[in-house]
Parts: sequence; structure tokens; C-alpha cells
Amino acid sequence: MLNPYLLVGTIVKPQGIRGEVKLHPETDDPERFLDLKKAYLRRGDDYEPITILSARVSGGEAYLTLPGVTDRDEAEKLRNLGVYVDRAHARELSDNEVFIADLLGVKATDSEGREIGTVTDVLQNRGTDVLVFSTPCGPMMAPFLKRLIVSLSPEDGRMVLDAQTLAEVALYENSDSDNLS
Repeated sequence: MLNPYLLVGTIVKPQGIRGEVKLHPETDDPERFLDLKKAYLRRGDDYEPITILSARVSGGEAYLTLPGVTDRDEAEKLRNLGVYVDRAHARELSDNEVFIADLLGVKATDSEGREIGTVTDVLQNRGTDVLVFSTPCGPMMAPFLKRLIVSLSPEDGRMVLDAQTLAEVALYENSDSDNLS
């Protein structure tokens, strides 16, 4: 089951003395915070609704003013908390997009029926994202390519990878792991 909340940023520190917090965005578009009015702070397993009173973006970081946070001490208490949106307020995805959070924990097999492993991370760079798998042979990385993904169903926690393409692009931490068995 998909998490009903999506991480959009992490509060990294207080900003100034009036309670503003600096947020490191976990989104492709930091400008989205300028229009965001409602979000959730995650405390343990609980998601606490918050109203965003004001937001600004500078240097790729976002700065938020939240209700009841009027000084540096109150802002400090929010350090390292995740800021989430519910799926109803998440940005719309195109047909070929998926939220990274929905890939984590997905179990992969190849097109020949062999079990590959579980997605544990997605590395983002300026080019192609890289899927990181926990496999029986140790960690494996593979670029997130259209020709690699035969099918993907985050709702079911499954993906199928093209066996031939996987053999061409997979990189194993243990160089002795040429083939999965």
C-alpha cells in the first residue's frame, strides 16, 4: 500500500530570530512551496497538519513561517522534521512518472522470472536516475531506463525488468556477481 503522505522537504535549521525555518526541498521544484498552504509535520509515526503562513525560496532552499513558531527556540524544536503533503495536494504526474517514495520497497523480477531484489534507494543526478537494489548477491545499481522497465506497479509493490537490458546495465558492488541465480 502506498503511503498517503509524500515528503516534500526536511527542516534543517531555524532561520533568524523570528521563528522562520529553513527547509531543504525533497522535490524537483522548490517554487512549489510558494503556493503551498497546508502540509504535515511528521513526528514519529504521526502526521500533524500545519498551515504555512508564508514561504520564500532562495538559493534552492525554502524558508517557511509556521503558526505558533515565533522565535528561534521554537523553530529549533522542528529541526530534522519532515514536511509532507497528502496525495490530494501532491503535484500531478504525467503518464511516465512515478514518485520516488513509491519505488522504495518495490520487489523486482526479470523478464525470465528470476527474482532480482528490492529497491532500497533512488540516486538522482542531472541525467538518468539510478535504482539501487538489495539483491541476494549484494547491492546492485541500474539506471532507470524505459527499455529496462517492462512493467511497474508501485501499488502492488512489483516491477519487472528486461533481463537482457539488465545484463547490459547492472552494476554490482561485488564484481564477482555477474549473474543472479
